Amino acid sequence: MLLYEKNNLTPKKIGFIGVGIMGEGMVYNLIEADYKLFVKRNKNPNPINRVKKRGAFELKTIEEIVKKCETIILCLPNSSVAKKIILEICQTDSKKKLVIDCTTNNYKSVLYFKKLSKIYNFNYVEAPISGGSLQAKNGSLGAFIGSDKKNFRKAKQILKPCCRKIFRIGKIGMGTKAKLISNFLALGTTTLVIESLKIAKKLSINWKKFYKLSSLGSGSSKSFDRIATKALKNNYDSYLFTIENTIKDLNYMIKIFKEHKDIKKITRTILKFYVKDKKKYGSKAFISNRLKE
Repeated sequence: MLLYEKNNLTPKKIGFIGVGIMGEGMVYNLIEADYKLFVKRNKNPNPINRVKKRGAFELKTIEEIVKKCETIILCLPNSSVAKKIILEICQTDSKKKLVIDCTTNNYKSVLYFKKLSKIYNFNYVEAPISGGSLQAKNGSLGAFIGSDKKNFRKAKQILKPCCRKIFRIGKIGMGTKAKLISNFLALGTTTLVIESLKIAKKLSINWKKFYKLSSLGSGSSKSFDRIATKALKNNYDSYLFTIENTIKDLNYMIKIFKEHKDIKKITRTILKFYVKDKKKYGSKAFISNRLKE
């Protein structure tokens, strides 16, 4: 069942750059909503090949995507990659184009992207998203929008097939701040879940009994349910967020928390777990892999 109404007044051609774990599901939902999707070739060809089978068209260059599409959606791994792509967009005929950036960026980067949008006369909307690959496929993500009201209305209509909730937090920069605080909550909770299960095992406490009893109390959470139920079956790939991305987001958080000592101290403490375990498990390991011994 569609969670949105198809709108014939919205732009029909969308360029999508960053068809990965999150982007793939978003592309499927945009195609289902009758948009014509043009995707940029990735280093990993598998998701590109899958979305092409569902109706997306592959283009080789940023210039081709900007030329074809009035709207370009970015869903990239970090601000360095986003900067590279946006600078390439600036070198094309980007005038009046709408760029919806779903990347989780650092705060200073989105302010820089806003500056570029003024210089090169395109419309920039920050729209970092909450949820995972399942929510991306189900069209039940959330979007933290930072933009003016006019561009918010445009971006909201386009993102409806992908998102259950879309809110304008404020001007550009505010969406990133809210998203990073949301990730602080999510990664903080997940880290506590993992560390609780690790110490329970070290203290010879049966995981199944610990989970069934603890989940009845205030310690219950979606993260606890997701991680513990699969760990009981020796499946440690339950939380599809890499150590690399966790370290990246925590460092972004520290920058916006710099004048707030208590939360910055907590964030630094969480960061130390992942910096240490990056050497043990590798940067591409999911953070739930930290339960492996």
